[in-house]
Amino acid sequence: MKKWGKRLFKLIFVIFIVGFIFSAILYYTGNDVSEFSKNKIVVIDLQDVIYESDTIINKLKKYNKNEKVKGFILRVNSPGGGVAPSQEIYRYIKNLDKPVFVAMQSLAASGGYYVSIAADKIYALPGTITGSIGVIIKFPNMKGLYEKIGIDFQTIKSGKFKDIGSPNREMTKEEIKLLQDSIMEVYNQFVSDILSSRKIKKETLLDYADGRIIVGSVAKKIGLIDELGTYLDAFEDMKKHYNIPDAELYFDTNKDNLLERLTETATYFRNKMENKNYLYYLFEG
Repeated sequence: MKKWGKRLFKLIFVIFIVGFIFSAILYYTGNDVSEFSKNKIVVIDLQDVIYESDTIINKLKKYNKNEKVKGFILRVNSPGGGVAPSQEIYRYIKNLDKPVFVAMQSLAASGGYYVSIAADKIYALPGTITGSIGVIIKFPNMKGLYEKIGIDFQTIKSGKFKDIGSPNREMTKEEIKLLQDSIMEVYNQFVSDILSSRKIKKETLLDYADGRIIVGSVAKKIGLIDELGTYLDAFEDMKKHYNIPDAELYFDTNKDNLLERLTETATYFRNKMENKNYLYYLFEG
């Protein structure tokens, strides 16, 4: 029985390695977009928590080089994520020389909304969850647990704020204020970029920019999005607006690539396990 268990484990391991190598070959040799014969509007998916920006930016770079690619539809289904990668994606899309429409799906909140405002036009469904405009950071306080199991810490530091957020003690009022000031600075960056990207009054925005979620139908009324519809509506409108009636939809297929899936999964679980105390544009519902 033990021998069969070892053989089964070896077989699974070999299958995994072969699949990984085959997938890698496909990743680097397949899906050649340089040979498009007709005009394309490329659909790219931004899914799940935004822990990094390279995946989306590299896809946009790849397709943007092709003269047959006339625009992009970014389908967003994300609760947001890290401030820095959200800002990186936002800035890259903002500087693209080809049109980008966003089609929000079930959830495009916080960082998911931040990325979306870089687009030339935003679509959502009436029941899409968006908004959640705000910033969050969390620090675990394990002082009580450490005291119960008899663990004590001696900290030697160069300045009084060097161990801010340490899990072995409560934060001081001064430390909380320092972090709150940083949070508000990054929050103001969020608000400023919305105001520079959307036709919405500051007073109206601030009424809703308190972290609350907003459904698509309300977001349309107050100016956070442009239209109610799907990515297909975005596709038809892009063809009309930019006079490319012959353009066809092209779906980015790398998301189905095993190598990319393994990489994205590893990144997700690594960040979850490390529980990094980053600043987040993140809806935690």
